Amino acid sequence: MGKLDRYIHEVLGFANLDKTEQLVSTMRDYVEMLFSWNDFYNMVGTKDPVYFIKRDIYDSLAIIKHLPGGKLLDVGSGGGIPGILIAMAKKESHLFLLDRKEKSIRFLEQVKLRLNVDNITIVKQSFEEFKPKDDIAAIILKNFSNKDISKMPYHEKILYVIKNIRNNLGENIPVYFLTGSKALELQGFQEPQIENGKNRFSVTEIESPFFENKRYLLAGLT
Repeated sequence: MGKLDRYIHEVLGFANLDKTEQLVSTMRDYVEMLFSWNDFYNMVGTKDPVYFIKRDIYDSLAIIKHLPGGKLLDVGSGGGIPGILIAMAKKESHLFLLDRKEKSIRFLEQVKLRLNVDNITIVKQSFEEFKPKDDIAAIILKNFSNKDISKMPYHEKILYVIKNIRNNLGENIPVYFLTGSKALELQGFQEPQIENGKNRFSVTEIESPFFENKRYLLAGLT
């Protein structure tokens, strides 16, 4: 077993997922593809595949147990983090990978074709314009940003996303933000516009076996 395979196998174990040979092989091929593209297109923020496996792959897989079944939407998917990783491990779900960048779309299409990841639909469109024909069971976001929200305070960014989803997809859709410690700012936060002041946010810590700095899953409802 090669070095990448060993780390992927370890990460799958920590995330309490089946460590099948096929899944380990598919994820290793994905990592190799991603870092091959990264040399030219700056797909991820690290040059170290092992760090990527320990941080990004583990984070993506650790949240699976919190997600519902059905059709899931990954907003600002980029290189497929976390959407394509969730699709590989959660074969019973279908993932919509939404991004407006051409390089991301081309990469995701190559991954789907070469690695036979059949339970994904790749959509080249902006988040604000996306109106799916299918019912979406939940929405996932990691590091999503655009020029409208890049300078907003954290809670305003979250409310911007929630309100856009509410306008485009409807109400009472679970939204999951894979994020850092700023999520703690929204514990117990109540959106003023919501009738009866219903609490819409909860925060779950993602315990990492590799790093001390904390990661969180911020869950909200549109």
